[in-house]
Amino acid sequence: MTLRFALLFSLLLSSRLVAGEASITINAAKDRGPVRQAVFGQNFECGDSRGLFSLPADAPEPRALEVTYAQGYWDPVGRKPAQDVVDTMKRFPFGALRYPGGCLAHNFRWKESIGPVEQRGSKIWEFGLDEYLRLCEALNCEPQIIVTDYGLACDEIPRDAADLVEYLNMPATPQYPWAQRRAANGRPEPYHVKYFEIGNESIHGNHANKPFRRYTPEQYVKYFNATVGAMKKVDPSILAGYVMDDAGGSWDPIVARGCAAAADFAIVHSYYPQVDSMPPQTAFNTAMAGGEQFSHRLEAYRKLIRLGGKELPLALTEFNFSSTSPKPDAYRFSFFAGLANAETWCRLLQPEENILLANYWYLLNGMYGVITTIPGKIPENYTGKPTGFKAAARFFETLREFTLDTLVACSVSGSPRLEAPAAPGVLPSYGDRYVDGGGDGLEVSLAPYNPAPFRKFPELAFSGSHQDGTVAVELNRFNQEAYPAFVTVNRPASLPEGEAWKVEVSCEARFLPASGNTGTGTLGLGLMDARGWNATHCAAAVYGVNSAKEWTPFTRTLQMLDDSSQLSLLIRFQHISGALSGRLEFRNLKIKAYPAGHFPAYPALSAFASTSADGRRLGLLVFNRSYEQEIPVTLKLEDFPATRVKIVSLYQEKIESVADFTPERREESVMGNEFRCKLPPHSMTAFEFN
Repeated sequence: MTLRFALLFSLLLSSRLVAGEASITINAAKDRGPVRQAVFGQNFECGDSRGLFSLPADAPEPRALEVTYAQGYWDPVGRKPAQDVVDTMKRFPFGALRYPGGCLAHNFRWKESIGPVEQRGSKIWEFGLDEYLRLCEALNCEPQIIVTDYGLACDEIPRDAADLVEYLNMPATPQYPWAQRRAANGRPEPYHVKYFEIGNESIHGNHANKPFRRYTPEQYVKYFNATVGAMKKVDPSILAGYVMDDAGGSWDPIVARGCAAAADFAIVHSYYPQVDSMPPQTAFNTAMAGGEQFSHRLEAYRKLIRLGGKELPLALTEFNFSSTSPKPDAYRFSFFAGLANAETWCRLLQPEENILLANYWYLLNGMYGVITTIPGKIPENYTGKPTGFKAAARFFETLREFTLDTLVACSVSGSPRLEAPAAPGVLPSYGDRYVDGGGDGLEVSLAPYNPAPFRKFPELAFSGSHQDGTVAVELNRFNQEAYPAFVTVNRPASLPEGEAWKVEVSCEARFLPASGNTGTGTLGLGLMDARGWNATHCAAAVYGVNSAKEWTPFTRTLQMLDDSSQLSLLIRFQHISGALSGRLEFRNLKIKAYPAGHFPAYPALSAFASTSADGRRLGLLVFNRSYEQEIPVTLKLEDFPATRVKIVSLYQEKIESVADFTPERREESVMGNEFRCKLPPHSMTAFEFN
């Protein structure tokens, strides 16, 4: 996924700024719209992953976990959804399921996944398109399908995508031969699939597959419009979305303008914030401050979408922490990851965010799963019986139980407010107002280049001039991944130490392959805190120079930390396949530095309320985002005469714990229209008033 942020080593201590009597007022009569189940979406990886991650492109078969067992959702012996998994998932948010799963869409050739197994793209491909749709029916969730971006030649994709819509949505009559094929495969009735994503993170190409392919923004626009046009010619009622990148790059403005006319929504992914290398309290406070800033990040995308001349809803089709550590106690499984992601889900439900779809990455098995049914070797006679839950899972289970049918008005007053310094991708929080860093920026002069890192690679020859902002690298049969840095830029003296800052790097670039070149790769420019990736995880990348045969403008921004003193620029050689030869060139390389600005101190409490369809129950979820403060609170009920309340408290002393736990449950009487209680630090408390 694409949102990459840095590490802050100093301890992030949040402090209370404003004390007072905290209260939460719920107006049960003020309807804010329905709880949209499609925002409670999920992901899994259930396609051909060859050449994408660790499985080589030339592996003889895809992974059985993905194409036979559907990451644990499918029983291949019974040829049906794994019943124990289906029963378990009914306790969790599950309004939509995205297929075939993230980057696996790069290889997705749907016609290889239908019909008799022996005629599919692999002899073990038990779980294909029709099985996926059967699973959606068993889970009572919306299908959400990603159309391939690189699985076929670009000029073949529109016709193939139109065939897909015909197979899924049209009646089985001679006018629609692919719908007749569906009927022959055992499904006479149309599936009526509504949601289609056109590609997945298409900016980064098809990984290690050959030949390497990666769209420029202009090429993506052409692919999107041709594909959606062909699909909607078959079924005009479908909804199609275009793929955005990190706000601040050169991809989004071109794509937003070029795709708007045919688009129904815009797709973003968020792995935020980057917390892996932080100590627990720092990571927690980063997540809480970042959560409060999340709406601002979404608004940045909405501003880009408006470049297309219309409003479109967002589809946040992948979200989680940026936590990729292979350790079994990685933060993505932890208590506080569950708390932070549950609060994110609550925010995404609110109508002002204009979210059409949102998909957590992901619940079951695999690298991110917080529910385990396959702890190691896949058992014989697999049924999907859970063998373990991570701490984060209990937040999602409680979220599902206490989020009812209709959103209602809910406001917090008198909450303590918390400060936090800058962290990876997270601006500092202090004071009582938002300050935009903005401005014209300061031009930063380039220091003399350092060619020494390139001398480690005999196949590379570096040249250039810092005075005129030119860089050139000759590649002679280069065949490895590398990230050599060539210049360091100091923090400007006018941007004081201890304050967050950001940089914008702009240039024109191109890559001229040598005659007879047979290699491919992703070539670009990197921005990184000079202390290094392992030390800070503070970096950003300019992708796609390898696709630019003419001089092409590129721009990238990176938020530096308040203790970052230097920026390094480096050349990125990634996804190299074969022996790559040619000349990589940059010109008009310029750097601007800006103050990053800051957010106000954020409230320790957030709260979200909903009522049941019959009006007899009121659900309330309250998050205490203070690491160490227990907070007394008064709940004020308007237009809801409650007599009893069911309370579930999710609290653990160690926020980094990944171990399963049992939330505390109790019931109490309610007298009048107020209820007083104490909220434990770093906790989620759920209430259901009756």
